[in-house]
Amino acid sequence: MNQIRMRRFNNTEVCFSLCIGDEGELLMMDSDVSPGLHIKLLTLVLMLCFSLLCGFSPVCVMRRASRFSSDPGSRHRVLSLASCLACGVFLASCLLELLPDYLNHMRDTFSHLRITLHFPLSEFILAMGFLVVFVVEQMLLAFREQTSDAPHEKQALMDSQDRDAAPNRRRRSVSWSDGSPSADDGRSHVGLRVFLLLFCLCVRAFLEGLSAGSRRERVLESCVTLLLYEGLVAFSLAVRLTHHALRRTLLAGALPLFAVACPAGIGTGLALDGATAGPQVQLVRCAVEGLTAGIFINVCVLGSVWQELGSPKHRIHKVAFLLTGFALVTAILFSKV
Repeated sequence: MNQIRMRRFNNTEVCFSLCIGDEGELLMMDSDVSPGLHIKLLTLVLMLCFSLLCGFSPVCVMRRASRFSSDPGSRHRVLSLASCLACGVFLASCLLELLPDYLNHMRDTFSHLRITLHFPLSEFILAMGFLVVFVVEQMLLAFREQTSDAPHEKQALMDSQDRDAAPNRRRRSVSWSDGSPSADDGRSHVGLRVFLLLFCLCVRAFLEGLSAGSRRERVLESCVTLLLYEGLVAFSLAVRLTHHALRRTLLAGALPLFAVACPAGIGTGLALDGATAGPQVQLVRCAVEGLTAGIFINVCVLGSVWQELGSPKHRIHKVAFLLTGFALVTAILFSKV
């Protein structure tokens, strides 16, 4: 079967296909091509590569610096300042993007359903996400205290020399965070906070990619902004994971998982092009956004920011780096206007 194709561009791209069958019949088929499809596909590939590059770059730099540098104090100071920069990025992402988008989606959803709420449902979902982290952490700490009763009893039977050496070993174990007294408590459930941080960022990246994949206006501007924003978040995530001194296998799994989240959202948005989500789907999405926002507030503000700024060393420098990260996200979000 021979095919003759003609393409005409007039605001929207239309493809005409002329098919000549065996009996000489002339058939004409037309199919609409979504505007900006090539830009979205290119963004999908660039997003994956750029996120992996921004994610693994600080990990490789810190690994190489720790190998060639003989001063552990300077490495910890640089890593702490970079972690404050990441905290500023997460704080701005939460306060300037995640919360406003969630509240707007909730308001638009209930306005579309013509439902008037007399109860602060949006704030209640947000509080539930915040309290989930708090309750789970307290349960883990209570379980840890119960399981540590036996070691305390054993320590009471130690001689005086071993008891005097135990506090010194504990002080050396927390020296990695500039002497912060809360660091030892934070490492007892650091795995939970790392998992929740990765979960929130992946969910947010997937939803951002889903919105970008289904967008029909200002495709190029939104894709470029999303590319820069996801690269900055990938860099901040890598810094936070490196700051927690995780194993290489966990880093090698966490960073690609985040890098795939946004392209997966873009691909899903392209696959669902033209399909409208029902009210049930919109309500589920709003609930997920609210719980994610509440979890992110707890993990970011109470976990990362409070831990970093709780150390008495280099307070002014840490505040400056935190404000720098906040300003970077603000500049990227301002470019959307």
